[in-house]
Amino acid sequence: MPNLPTSSELQKAWEDIQDIHEQYLAKHGVKLPRANQYKERAKSIWLAVLFHYQGEDVHKNTISAICQRDNPSLAPDQQVRHLKRDGWRMRSDGKGNHNLDPFQPSLELLNDKIRREGLLSAVLFDDIKRTFGYSCATCGAREGHPDPRYGEDKVVLQRGHRDPAKAATDTLNIIPQCQYCNRAYRGDFVFDEKGRAWAIADIGPVQRASSDVKKKVLQFLRDIFNGRDT
Repeated sequence: MPNLPTSSELQKAWEDIQDIHEQYLAKHGVKLPRANQYKERAKSIWLAVLFHYQGEDVHKNTISAICQRDNPSLAPDQQVRHLKRDGWRMRSDGKGNHNLDPFQPSLELLNDKIRREGLLSAVLFDDIKRTFGYSCATCGAREGHPDPRYGEDKVVLQRGHRDPAKAATDTLNIIPQCQYCNRAYRGDFVFDEKGRAWAIADIGPVQRASSDVKKKVLQFLRDIFNGRDT
């Protein structure tokens, strides 16, 4: 393991990255951990280390070692890749190496922003399909192309309801889904803005679940309602 940067070097890096965030990234919604000193939080340490080694690959073991040195209360194995969820543009090679670009938000964050803006301005279903690249929001199948899962039948995008309990006339409640996903999930699930199922909308999935899952659901509901009438 290379010589680790000193606390003063990392504090300087943290102060620099706060300035860069304010100038280049805050307007895009990139999240910055709240910390005056770099060592206050795991993510502030991660960012300080990555910025200190700007342009170089940094292995997570190096970052974990610095976390243990400067904030021993943190876990010994730090999952640095989670910075991507906060909108930081970072290249990871799958082997634990990370490389930060501190001046640009992640491509995923930019694409999400474009998609939200597109949905807010959408009037026709074709506007909604355009924001999703004319692809199924749930499986990614492209409109007009054969779906390899189902032979030569070409994909037709249909109006999928993000939340079946809400009005279908609201463009924010519509996502494009191929005929296969729309048929398979119809009425059973609530979808997030990326087309991923994140909650059930009806009891169908529970009815089809195994006995063990049904027991877990039953216990969960008992714990919530505690015998109260619903």
